[in-house]
Amino acid sequence: MYISELVNEYGRKYSPYTDEVVNHLPMTQLALFRLYEDYDKVKDFTEVYADRIRIEPIIAEYPLVNSIEDTLGKPELYESCLALIKMEIAEKGVDKVVRNILNTYPLGLASDIFHPITRLAYAVEGYKLDKALEEEVARALAYYVTAYREGKVFKREVHGFDILDEMESLVSDPYIKMVRNSRTSVGHKLNALYKDDAYQYKSFVIEGIEENKVRLLLNLILPAFINSNDSVILHCISGLHSVVALRDYFDDFNSILDTMTSFIISHLLTVDKLDFTNGINTLLDFSWRNIISLSRDTTDMHTIKLTYSCSELGKVYDTVGLKKAVKRRIFG
Repeated sequence: MYISELVNEYGRKYSPYTDEVVNHLPMTQLALFRLYEDYDKVKDFTEVYADRIRIEPIIAEYPLVNSIEDTLGKPELYESCLALIKMEIAEKGVDKVVRNILNTYPLGLASDIFHPITRLAYAVEGYKLDKALEEEVARALAYYVTAYREGKVFKREVHGFDILDEMESLVSDPYIKMVRNSRTSVGHKLNALYKDDAYQYKSFVIEGIEENKVRLLLNLILPAFINSNDSVILHCISGLHSVVALRDYFDDFNSILDTMTSFIISHLLTVDKLDFTNGINTLLDFSWRNIISLSRDTTDMHTIKLTYSCSELGKVYDTVGLKKAVKRRIFG
C-alpha cells in the first residue's frame, strides 16, 4: 500500500480543524514516511493519533460558493473551498493553482501559527514523489485559504550583522513589552502588535540576498528554540522550512522572505522569555542519519515535524544549530 493511500484515506474523512488543536495527522504522516520510509510505522502512528485526538469530520453537505475569495478566513467553509480548488486543479493543474493562491494571499503565510503553509509544503513535497497526493495538496490549499489571517510586513531594512541587537532592542523596549503583556494568548498578542503603529515603526526586515536572509533568520530562531524548547518558536522553524520548500512557486521569493521575517519576529515576541545566546560553540559529531534515528521511537507529532523540517533545511543550510534543535526537542 502506498503512503498516498493512507494520507488520502484519512484526509477524506477529517477536517484540518479540531476542538482544541490543529489536525497534525497529514503533516506527521508525510514527515514520518519521508524520514523513515516505513509504511507500517506510519500506519501504527495514524491509528493511535486518530483514537487519541478528536478531529472534526468532513461535512457531507455544504454551501456552494462563487469563488475562493468568498471562503477566505472562514474555516466553516473549508469543504466549499475544497470543492472549488479541486475544480481549479482539474482545469489548470496543481502547480498553477498553488502558485496563484500563494502569490494572491502571501499575507496568510503565518496563519494558525504557520500550520497551513507547513501542511501545504509537506503535501507539495510529497506530490512531487507521488502524484496521487494531488488531493492532499488540494486539502492543504483549502486549509491555507480558510484559515487565512493577515500579518503585517515591516519596511525598515537593517544589516544582517545588526539583527541580534535589533531583536534585543525590541524585546527590552518598555512600550512593546507593555503591548506584549497586555494580552495572554498568542493570537491576541499578535493582533495587539500588528495594530500598533510604534511596533510597526521599530521592527525590521533584513537587507540583502535570499540565501543570507534565510541563514540569518536561522541564526536568530535556532538559539532561541535551543534555549527554550518553545512550541511557538518550533513552528517558526517549520514555517521557514515551508517557504524555502515552496520557493519556486513565489513570484518574488526575496520579498516573501521579508514577509516571513516580519511574521517570525512578531511570533517570537509572543514568547515570554527569549534568549538568543548561542552558548558553547561545540561541534555536534552526529550525522543527520544519527540525528534522525534518535527520533525514530517518538510519538510526539511536533518532534517528528521538527526533525523532518530541520533535516530538510540541513540539506541546504548545514548549520549545527539545526541538529542541536532536534536534540533539544528529543531530550528536553
